[in-house]
Amino acid sequence: MGLRSVGFWLLATAVPLVLSAPRASESDLHFQPEDIVTRDVCILGGGSTGTYAAIRLRDKGQDVAVVEPKDRLGGHAETEYFADGQYMNYGVRGFFNDQVTRDYLARLDVDYKPLLPATLATDYVNFKTGQVVPPSFNILTTVVAATLYRLSIEKFDYLKDGLYNLPEPVPDELLQPFGEFVKSHLLHENALGLVFLFASSTGNMLEMPLLYVLQTFGIAHVDALLTGYITPTDGVAALYRKAVDAIGRENIMFESTAAEVTRTSDSGVSIVVHNHSTGRRTLVKAKKLLVAFPPTMANMRPFELDSAEAELLQKFHWQSYFGAIVNNTGIPTGRNVVNRDPFEPYSLPVPPFQVQLTDAGVPGYLLSKLVADADFTAQDARDFILSSIHRMNGTYPIEEPEITALADHTPLSMTVPVEDVRAGFYRKLYALQGQHNTWYTGYAFCSDMSSLLWAYADTIVDRMMA
Repeated sequence: MGLRSVGFWLLATAVPLVLSAPRASESDLHFQPEDIVTRDVCILGGGSTGTYAAIRLRDKGQDVAVVEPKDRLGGHAETEYFADGQYMNYGVRGFFNDQVTRDYLARLDVDYKPLLPATLATDYVNFKTGQVVPPSFNILTTVVAATLYRLSIEKFDYLKDGLYNLPEPVPDELLQPFGEFVKSHLLHENALGLVFLFASSTGNMLEMPLLYVLQTFGIAHVDALLTGYITPTDGVAALYRKAVDAIGRENIMFESTAAEVTRTSDSGVSIVVHNHSTGRRTLVKAKKLLVAFPPTMANMRPFELDSAEAELLQKFHWQSYFGAIVNNTGIPTGRNVVNRDPFEPYSLPVPPFQVQLTDAGVPGYLLSKLVADADFTAQDARDFILSSIHRMNGTYPIEEPEITALADHTPLSMTVPVEDVRAGFYRKLYALQGQHNTWYTGYAFCSDMSSLLWAYADTIVDRMMA
């Protein structure tokens, strides 16, 4: 995914599927020849990894069909463009400055620039009361804090690629709450504040197993922070506009979802695709299927899952996540407002919470990032964001705040219980690759950072072609 809030927000690929019921067999649907599409690979989900994989497969001579519920590619890559030419990325904001990213941007002829904060001026406010609280994190100590934190996690270098390459037995320390790791390693408050800025999507970070905090802000993430990030010059959405041309618009089925998926060991896969804008149904016949959305049980309903698949996929839990743009707040331009709750350990807020309000360089507008439990709705998010800002009246001359854009990136931070991790969940999950001509990519299998996801997608594409 890319980078989110303070921040640098991270994208990844994810879109829930809208299903039709009851099931209908292919023979019942009587598809006309013009409603049948034949491809080497069908990709479900045109977010970050689905798009990347489609381009890599095309470059290897494969014919693809991409099924994408939205009217655009990019998943969590949300960009708002203003009439004066300015823009705000309110989903993914940038990427690791590594070879994978640079090669991808070069492939699409996308110019890029360093991703820098618009301001370092920061206020610390308890969003529950709207009152200013003492600072608990000094952004100027970022390099020192990041270095000390990296030293404390160095022994977990087998996770540095963002994969769940876990030894067996899984070390108990990885499965203990992150708060226990903080105590045993005497992590400085500055280091903890830094980790929270990037790992806040885990929800109650101190209670989350260390494994999942490292998957959100581990060795690779710290190294990228110290190196610096990059972002497309014309907004992250520009990358995905170029991607449409690279894949071929005729190979992308926008505003569409899979209604039925049939997989056979000898004849490949058949996917009945429903366009929820036109009502048209298309039969896609492919040799292989790549699932590039989060494999929740709800998303996988079009599939006839076998017992091994169902047993694994039903174990996932996740957080709700929303990105928003807010204006008319009355908060002075050139200031970030970070949420701190002095009544919680280390002053770290617990769900539901806004991480902070970020000045991204467009006067009058702020970015918001909200993390909540899985059942939080978009309306809940709107109400929560606005009420939090209204409580700051008196601290700031609050006006009439308005949410001008809201993106729902649920589900995020997909996890399973520690007893399942200990029992080999991820080894079993990776063993699903290639079964029933079905392959998987995305942040259920890898850290939710675009550069790491793309690198993992490369390995899956190579295996699909082997």
